[in-house]
Amino acid sequence: MDTGGDEDVKLLRASISHLAGLEKLILRLVRKCKNDSNDVRSQVRLIDLGHIQALIDPFQEDPQLLDTHLRSFIPPLVAAYLDSLHKGRRLEPKKGFVPLTHAICRILNHFCKVRGEKVIKGFLNNEPRYLEPVIDEFEAGVDSPPGEDEPLSQDIVPWTERYVLFLWLSHLMLAPFPLASMSVMQSSQEVATALDIKLPIEAPGIALRVLSICVKAFNSASKERNAAAHLLVRLCVRPDMQKLGLLKTLVQWSLKFFDSASEGSTNIHQCIGILSFLSGLVTSATNEEIGPFLPAIYKVSQNIIAQPNLAFVKTSAVARKLIIKTLRNIVVHSLHASEAVNELDTTTVVEEVIELLLDSVADGDTPVRYAASKALSIIAMKLDLEMAQEVVEAILGSLNENVYWQGSRRNLSGVDPLRWHGLTLTLSQLLYRRALSPAQLPEILNALLLALAFEQRSTTGGSIGTNVRDAACFGIWALSRRYTTAELSAVETSSVRASEHRRDVSILQVLAIELLVVACLDPAGNIRRGSSAALQELIGRHPNTVYEGISLVQVVDFHAVGLRERAMCRVSIEAGRLHQTYWEALFDNLLGWRGIGSLDSASRLFAARAVGLLTVGKASSVIRSMSDRITQELAVLKTRQVEERQGLVSALAAVIDETSAREDPSEADETKKGAGITHLWGLLERELKLDDNTFLSPAMRPDFTASSICNLLGALSYMRYSPDEHEGPQIRVEELTRLMNLSLGRHADSVMEAIPRTTSGVLKLLQRTSPKDADSLVAGWLTRLDNEASYNGLRWSGFAIALGASYPWLGSRETEPSPMQRQIAEILPFRCTSAVSIEARTVALSALSILLKNCARTTPVSDLPSAIRDRIANALHVALNDYTVTERGDVGALVRLEALNTTGTAWETGLLRGSTHEEELHADVLRLSLEKLDKVRLRAAQVLEKGSYELFEAVAAGVADGVSSYAYFVNALTVLKPSSSPAITEAVCLGYMTSAGMGSESVVQNSRAALLDTIDAWPTTATGDIDTFNLLDITNCLLGLLKQNLETERVLLPLLEIFAFLFDMQVMHRLLETSFNFRALLSYTQKAHFKSTHMQKLQLALDVYRGLGTIAATRADTITKLSSMLLHPFPKIRIAAAETLWLVAGEESLKRQDWSLPSKSLKPAVSSIKSALACK
Repeated sequence: MDTGGDEDVKLLRASISHLAGLEKLILRLVRKCKNDSNDVRSQVRLIDLGHIQALIDPFQEDPQLLDTHLRSFIPPLVAAYLDSLHKGRRLEPKKGFVPLTHAICRILNHFCKVRGEKVIKGFLNNEPRYLEPVIDEFEAGVDSPPGEDEPLSQDIVPWTERYVLFLWLSHLMLAPFPLASMSVMQSSQEVATALDIKLPIEAPGIALRVLSICVKAFNSASKERNAAAHLLVRLCVRPDMQKLGLLKTLVQWSLKFFDSASEGSTNIHQCIGILSFLSGLVTSATNEEIGPFLPAIYKVSQNIIAQPNLAFVKTSAVARKLIIKTLRNIVVHSLHASEAVNELDTTTVVEEVIELLLDSVADGDTPVRYAASKALSIIAMKLDLEMAQEVVEAILGSLNENVYWQGSRRNLSGVDPLRWHGLTLTLSQLLYRRALSPAQLPEILNALLLALAFEQRSTTGGSIGTNVRDAACFGIWALSRRYTTAELSAVETSSVRASEHRRDVSILQVLAIELLVVACLDPAGNIRRGSSAALQELIGRHPNTVYEGISLVQVVDFHAVGLRERAMCRVSIEAGRLHQTYWEALFDNLLGWRGIGSLDSASRLFAARAVGLLTVGKASSVIRSMSDRITQELAVLKTRQVEERQGLVSALAAVIDETSAREDPSEADETKKGAGITHLWGLLERELKLDDNTFLSPAMRPDFTASSICNLLGALSYMRYSPDEHEGPQIRVEELTRLMNLSLGRHADSVMEAIPRTTSGVLKLLQRTSPKDADSLVAGWLTRLDNEASYNGLRWSGFAIALGASYPWLGSRETEPSPMQRQIAEILPFRCTSAVSIEARTVALSALSILLKNCARTTPVSDLPSAIRDRIANALHVALNDYTVTERGDVGALVRLEALNTTGTAWETGLLRGSTHEEELHADVLRLSLEKLDKVRLRAAQVLEKGSYELFEAVAAGVADGVSSYAYFVNALTVLKPSSSPAITEAVCLGYMTSAGMGSESVVQNSRAALLDTIDAWPTTATGDIDTFNLLDITNCLLGLLKQNLETERVLLPLLEIFAFLFDMQVMHRLLETSFNFRALLSYTQKAHFKSTHMQKLQLALDVYRGLGTIAATRADTITKLSSMLLHPFPKIRIAAAETLWLVAGEESLKRQDWSLPSKSLKPAVSSIKSALACK
């Protein structure tokens, strides 16, 4: 799991522009800026509101970046809201708009979500004069949802606005004046009856109104419930309201509520709202204020936990969290209260609550565990030393339950991960408050080190324990921050059982090592970063206690460990170079569950690569010991442990590759040769002697095994040997070829990527040791691909890739290719045609690309014979024109994309230069660089640069806005010149017309605008200028394409669209005085839709007829054709034909007829219309 990578760094860099834009957008959103007016708006566009929210969202990761700017954001919103209140009644918003008050509250709610309501509330206006207007606005809303597809009514106050108004009222409730001085005293009978609360006879009007809206909000399921409870707490603890007796009245009402509560008749949200109110009272009120009510509140809390009729309340995690918070504060009140005030038995209460909290740290809901751990730490701080130690011992005792030790290693498979999370979090909270004695540090450190490496796997294979490790990081961070170097150094490493294997270093060094391992290798990004922060705190607070401390902090940077690949393959390697202790710890853990035992394949491969990188700079003895250690791990694996085998085998391959890559064959120093690990060939006969089922059974996840084995075979085959082993190790060819063939039978991407290198290495090795076996191996591959069963899907795709990779190594460097090379040159091009499935075509093209690359890498370069060169070029030409369409859509685009990649390879290597299809390939790529699909267009433009820089320079060079921009299409038309070959001209026209006729909206707009502007600059006919194209030539080219593609709808439809567009833009009318054959265009259009049922084709033909009707040479025939289409079988076509005919001929009788009627009933009307038209 990765964090956002460098997203936070990018946000930090972009925050200045983000915040400046946000400030401007907020001001523009709420105020009118026209004519020096500063009036507030009445409505806000939803799209603008969305833009503001989108600018705020990125700051959720670093909300502190907002702090210095909040005073520029919040006060203008608050002022605009108050100004809006003074405007009186507002109009109903238009569609796509919301009232300003709603928009402001949604923005404030968004700020509360990102930065926290406590921070945002401080910026709200706290003048008491706004208390009543805000209450008036709240009461004016009616909580009724709008109908479906209806705009939001102004009278409806959404929950976000109610929530913000509750926050605002709780802020205004801090006014130092009695409420009676701000509103008159009123009779409370009506409110008391409505709410079923025994209120004082008279109370301030504001108090009654606030009480009414708060109690109603207790039924809400949104954040407004908690905000209402907080407001009610603020109201009750006011001195004037206490004097009035409101506090006592509401506490009694709340307690009485639970006496009659039952699952069938009570709303759970109302229960949670009242619990929030009671919890807030116990938290905010003093001992003198709340003390008399503590016994009753305590009893109700215990009843909710114990009584069956209130069990439905306990099922809510929010309710359990509130109960824990309430009991925590009751204990704190009891411990602080004097005997005269305290009516509770403090000892009993403390014991009962601690027992409940120790059970709650194993709760199934994370918020409850957080609340319980915090409560335990706060209570422990308030207790005397002896009782606090008993609490800590109980926590540590719980952590030791069901932990089985095997030397210094422990087995945590039997522990409860939820309980461990809660207990670890409790220890961390105690450490953060320095509530633990330094004498208890050994046991606490033992628990934290165990928790830091905590991992369990669920029955489905998922990871359990991430939150435990997160809590441990917090605990070590708190430990480093709160305890001195002397206190920590006094802890003997041997006294911490989890660190017994590191007796020779200090406990601070042990913590640094463990934090380094977690920061580099942990699967969770937030834990890697949390460990990095804890390591920085440890080294910064305790200098000169850790090896290379400053350098280590610089390497294990908070941002650097965000991406797992970077943390494993770069940060861990750099840290390992700092000290041998770090290297050893990282290597050991890379072979564990954090590395090659990771849940996902990508992480296992990262770990394998990191193991290989750890060999850099190491002696052959160290590398030999590393390979032996990996081999030992392989030997104890069970058959079903496929993932671990993939990781270990990939790690061996990485070790061999890194060793081989850094060896100098000219050196005679045996310590730098691969002789030390040539024994790894023996794995194929022992640990890796896998049966066929391992590669075939889906239950065994064969792709993992195949990819790792393929990589290992490739690494072994490229291994160098010392001079005394010039013959190489003894290789069992049968086992090698068996594993090779089994691996080639898989078609996963990871296998396909490994095949080319492995094939080349194995064939070169076999040709040195057993040439007959090499020929036999390749012959088997050819036989498989000759089988028609390989034509469908991806079956045996690996063999096709292997053939492409093997081609250069099968010849004898003579002019004529070998028989096997000829067979390969026949099979692979054949598999690029429509005779095989789409997937098989793409694989064959990839194989050809690999063939060309390998030929170019040989020394000397293997030139292709002319026959093979032409055959490959022809296959590419066919593939570049593959427009296969199935129920999946234009699947031919997959072939075209792969053909473009292969063509780019061919042009880079120059191996197809001089083929008979060279010009066709250039024309194909040029056409594709202008076609309608964005991916194909982009890739073709990139390939064009490799093979025809002149064309690329004309099309894409200097265009910074991409291949869908106006500039790109303008440049493309500069390729057209009178001297251009017909193939290039047709390619540009054909590709361009697909984009301008049937592309996406932006592509159509830009390409058509470019076409019009370019045609306006061209002369109508040839002028003799060799660099300037003309309108007549391009329209004749389009006409020729229309004639050639009357049966090809892919080309026909965009051509008809473009002709219609050119008629509408009056471009075709410039050709009236030229030799352009309008009658041929009319004839081809008629042929295009003859007896067709294709609605789009018929509609486009009518659009062309509309233009042809304005040309004198074709007007009469066009009108005749349109008249005949008035009786077309399709009603929509009859209607469109009538509209087109009316535009062309202006016959008024066409407007008086219902053309959706059946054709038979329209015959008399059509006859009369034809007669009328004939008379004109």
